[in-house]
Amino acid sequence: MKKYRDYFAIDPEYFPAVDEKLIDQGKVDWKKFFPHATFVSLLKNVVRVLERKDKLSLWVEGSYGTGKSHAVLTLKKLLDAPVAELCEYFDRYNLDKDLLNKFKGLKESDGEILTVHRYGSSSIYGDRDLILAVQESVKKALIEKGIQNQREAALKDAV
Repeated sequence: MKKYRDYFAIDPEYFPAVDEKLIDQGKVDWKKFFPHATFVSLLKNVVRVLERKDKLSLWVEGSYGTGKSHAVLTLKKLLDAPVAELCEYFDRYNLDKDLLNKFKGLKESDGEILTVHRYGSSSIYGDRDLILAVQESVKKALIEKGIQNQREAALKDAV
């Protein structure tokens, strides 16, 4: 009896669910995420948000297994990456140079971009849990970025 592997060439580097741990361990290369039209639209929306031309939040939704986590983590890596890696990604996929220049401009501006990512929401049951999860994720990102004074009391009040 034949098996699926006899009919299909399955990429051994494929993971059905991508998380930051897989990327950090080098098992998944974020630079291999293909920037399809929906992802490019997300990139454009991020630029508009960071330029303060649109609402200050984005929402990514879709069915299980559609690549949302991989897309969002690729976006996070693009925002965190040095300009050289950003250019490399845009060149690799022949993306719009104007969009690249906007990204570069945002990265080279006065302030630094703090990216905050949280995977999974199974422990969030209400508004309070959501607020605490956001606060916890922001604090973790500040620590990872080496920002010493997280102003916890002020952060709790602000959130």
